[in-house]
Amino acid sequence: MERKIEVSKNKCIHCGRCIRDCIVSCLKFDGEKIPVYSDGGVSCVMCQHCMAVCPMGALSFGGKKPDESAPFMTVKPDELLNMMKSRRSIRHYKDEDIPPETIQKLTELLAYTPKGGNVDALHFSIVSTRAKMQEVRNLSHDSIMKLETDSPILNTLKEWLSSGHDMIFRGAPSMIVVSVDRKKAVPGCEDVDPIIALSYFELYANSLGIGTLWDDAAEGVIANCPDVRKFLGIPEGYTPNFALLMGVPAVSYRRAVQKEEAYVTIV
Repeated sequence: MERKIEVSKNKCIHCGRCIRDCIVSCLKFDGEKIPVYSDGGVSCVMCQHCMAVCPMGALSFGGKKPDESAPFMTVKPDELLNMMKSRRSIRHYKDEDIPPETIQKLTELLAYTPKGGNVDALHFSIVSTRAKMQEVRNLSHDSIMKLETDSPILNTLKEWLSSGHDMIFRGAPSMIVVSVDRKKAVPGCEDVDPIIALSYFELYANSLGIGTLWDDAAEGVIANCPDVRKFLGIPEGYTPNFALLMGVPAVSYRRAVQKEEAYVTIV
């Protein structure tokens, strides 16, 4: 995306909202009170806040037009809170693929998850069908069994893979793996951005009737198996961060659990 703003002089009302909301303060008024870059756009992080905040739709960014953006919407807070309370980790899935249109909706979300400094240093690998998941299982078994190691964790993975019980992938028909370019990511955000992304993904998946499971065992397999990373299309230089199993739940929960109050200090 090109760092470039275009302003319709006929629409601009010179309110300055875009200037005030610029997170790096790289906008200013020119002599006609039209927003322009104050530094040629060098410090612009391409967050598009300027386009999003303009009440008149006068400002375009990087060739993207404001009238082509989704309208700003909110959801009912009680319904959102109830969905969050009702979310369960799913370990039993129906023996069916997630519909392709649902996979497409989930994929669309991934561009919108927050990232430190608005730097996109993440890669997502989605295993979309049961057939492909079986290939992942087979590759994982073959790769892990070849490893000579005294690592208790890897030895446990070996035991699970040879047990005949799918303790690692839980029979899930699908999976998403997030990887990060640690050199590109904003320092301090390398391990935060991936988890934020999967947290957003998980809640949206839940709204679509898709169950998920945070799976550190699967992440351990992927981290130690180059053949699996290659199959998942993880680019060179990207480090697998975490895996989330997903599928249509084979279990139906009737109510949320009841938690004790969180340990909170309000100052």
